[in-house]
Amino acid sequence: MQERLYVEFVTVLGEEGFSLEELVIRVKEIHQKEGMPGLVGLLLRLYEEMICIALIEKKRQWDWSKCCRGSKWEYYSSSKRRFRTTIGKVEIRWRRLKCLKCKRSLIPLREALGLKSYQSKSREVERMVIEVASEQSYRRGSSHMEKIGALPIPKSTAHRWVMMSDPDLLQIGKKSSNVIMADGTGYKPQAGEKKGELRVALGFTRNGDAFPLGSWSGQSWEEIGEELRKKLKRRKKAELLICDGEPGLAEALSQLADEVQRCHWHQVHDLDRLMWWDKAPLKQRREAQSQLSTILGIELPKTDYHPITKRDKEKLIESMKDSLDKFEKLTRQLYFTGYTQAAVYMKRAKDSIFNYIRLWLQTGIITPRVSSFIERTMREIARRLKKIGFGWSKKGATKMSYIVMKRFTAAADWNAYWEKKLRITGNVVIFYRGIKCA
Repeated sequence: MQERLYVEFVTVLGEEGFSLEELVIRVKEIHQKEGMPGLVGLLLRLYEEMICIALIEKKRQWDWSKCCRGSKWEYYSSSKRRFRTTIGKVEIRWRRLKCLKCKRSLIPLREALGLKSYQSKSREVERMVIEVASEQSYRRGSSHMEKIGALPIPKSTAHRWVMMSDPDLLQIGKKSSNVIMADGTGYKPQAGEKKGELRVALGFTRNGDAFPLGSWSGQSWEEIGEELRKKLKRRKKAELLICDGEPGLAEALSQLADEVQRCHWHQVHDLDRLMWWDKAPLKQRREAQSQLSTILGIELPKTDYHPITKRDKEKLIESMKDSLDKFEKLTRQLYFTGYTQAAVYMKRAKDSIFNYIRLWLQTGIITPRVSSFIERTMREIARRLKKIGFGWSKKGATKMSYIVMKRFTAAADWNAYWEKKLRITGNVVIFYRGIKCA
């Protein structure tokens, strides 16, 4: 279908003069409020005419228009609908056809566009609202969308759209994890509830691509581990689970991976906090942290696995054993000095601080030894849940954190999801031929 459309503007320019800014603002207003929505509405009306004529004259059929054998369509009724879009409210005419033979009726334009009977917004405006809401509060997001010229969406409406968004957003993809990272953070819940606890898990492929495994609020690590085991039961176990020393985390998720690797950054960072609880002075805390950081500082060779000689591997094993001896010595030193909590923390971590080296020696697979990636992800989530908003429900915190996590860690998957949902097929081609004064 090719059509040439002519747009008519009535322009009154004051002889007394005006500013460039005023002219731009007025053209922008008329363009956004009436011009663009009117153009889209007109294009849809032309498209509807084409479809209806094809059905009535039996020139073409679509899968959604198949009816009884020898069907004969005629016009039955029509009504008007208005849809929220990013360019304003678009008015659409719903023309209903009825089969004279089997009495079935349908609205051709609605079926051709893939719209639902109760739908009142376009999916592209839904995407914009969800993305804006993931970056700022609902109130500020609503104001922001109005300022940039998009259709103003009340904050209550934006909240409802986010909460009712497609459950597919929360589905785990078909990728297999080479490495799993898990962490948690707190948030301010609704009034009358205890402190909110949010926990997330990320998966990493062999290529290093990250993807969300899930987000949970108000659930223990044991419950999360059981849920993930059911979802991932047909997939190969990950080589490594990287986590901090949060009680119960490693034990609950250990069945998802062959080995557990304690995060080196957390190991050094948490030692200061635990020694402080044991009333250790600042100087001793910094000395212990410095020793531990040196002990953990074993780097894997940066060359490929195969060219590494047997002697080089033996040196790496010796270096690891020497570091483990120093680790034990520091643990005993902390214990006999009276820093019991720090010593117990060190003892619990001993068997899982160098698993990234053992895995490399066995398979040649290089994995992280710190959970820095998930820490950056948690900062983005905490920014939205703690600094920008508060008073979250468990369901709201879970959904918002997953949206933030998916946008931050798997932007390509996020875009692919929306391209599929928006049905971007390249079947619409529009050229701008310029403006001429008649």
